[in-house]
Amino acid sequence: MRLAVVQILSEVAELGYHPQLVDSPSLPTKLTMGDGTQIIIRCMRHEDIPAFIAALRTDAAAGQGYGYDELSNLDFFMRYYVDGYRNVVAQLAQTGDVVAYANFGPTPFARTVDPIIIDSGNITISPQYRHRKWQRDFAKFNTRLADASLSYIKGYQGDMAVINLPAYFVPIRMNYTANGILPRAIYFKDHGWVDVLLYFRHNPCFNCDVLAKL
Repeated sequence: MRLAVVQILSEVAELGYHPQLVDSPSLPTKLTMGDGTQIIIRCMRHEDIPAFIAALRTDAAAGQGYGYDELSNLDFFMRYYVDGYRNVVAQLAQTGDVVAYANFGPTPFARTVDPIIIDSGNITISPQYRHRKWQRDFAKFNTRLADASLSYIKGYQGDMAVINLPAYFVPIRMNYTANGILPRAIYFKDHGWVDVLLYFRHNPCFNCDVLAKL
């Protein structure tokens, strides 16, 4: 991982591009995970971006939820996955070791121009902590943070590869509803192009009679 971060730092320097990182006034905050582990969640800093990208690339190489096409190059990733998103870093409360990265931002699957629907975001967790409870806890935290930070949000739209079975039940248990499939939309290690499942959850704080118009 350290070598990968060094390589990405070199790529960042060559690009000379610094994405806009959006701070959240409610952070940092302490969170107790489902297994009892205490973590501190803080806003991402520019120096965290290379490690975030390296972690996602490692996940893609291991077939852990991310496709190679999502990380095609550094400029694409920073402009469409980091810039303008709310990016956070999770550290163990006792040691300060980074154990996860997460973010959320406007979804590309909305009919409106204004970003009133939030993408459920990207989550990458260190392998030793990667199990269903942590995935669910981070997904719930992202939703609470969006509720607290973005009063105009009317819903949450997510997507995942249909073969990403470890994460499949997380949105179902959070009352998301499947609302579409994108055929052969993501390139997965050892599987090639696979379908993507889309799922949506209405923000209960917003009254809307016709969700399809979002």
